[in-house]
Amino acid sequence: MQLQNEEILVAEIRPERALLKKWFFTKSIVAAFTGAFLTFWAFSFFGGVIFQTEVGFFYGGGLAIPIGVIVLISAHIYTHFLLKTYIYTVTDKRVNFQGGILRYTDRSVQYDRITNVEKTQNFFERIIGIESIWVHTAGFSGRQGKAEVVFEGLKKGDHLLSEINKLKQKQST
Repeated sequence: MQLQNEEILVAEIRPERALLKKWFFTKSIVAAFTGAFLTFWAFSFFGGVIFQTEVGFFYGGGLAIPIGVIVLISAHIYTHFLLKTYIYTVTDKRVNFQGGILRYTDRSVQYDRITNVEKTQNFFERIIGIESIWVHTAGFSGRQGKAEVVFEGLKKGDHLLSEINKLKQKQST
């Protein structure tokens, strides 16, 4: 992210490695089960038609488990490298998120557009000790039902939350 005229960098943060554990269980395992299910279904449906047999490795989706494992490993490798691209930036004028491999995102929100900032933790995030900061804007939150900028995988989000709120308050006065 390039700083604009007279913009001061307040913080540049990268997510904690513990975020990989969350992604592994919430994203990678879902991808693996989906891949295994689709493989099982495809070989069960098409395998019986093509091979005309009820006995053998292909009938019933015998490749579902190996393909599920391959998808799981691939998803884990992808999320590992994805994490390295995430950069959260807070300046005196805006908050910024940038990152991504297949779909790169660089999203900035100026403080005068921010309507709400919240710290969230789901059950699994509480177990591994990470938090997320959600930055809401009026137009985006209403349309999408979620935050415009999300800082995931923070160890201690309270400091960042109070810093964003302080800078937001300073901009509004």
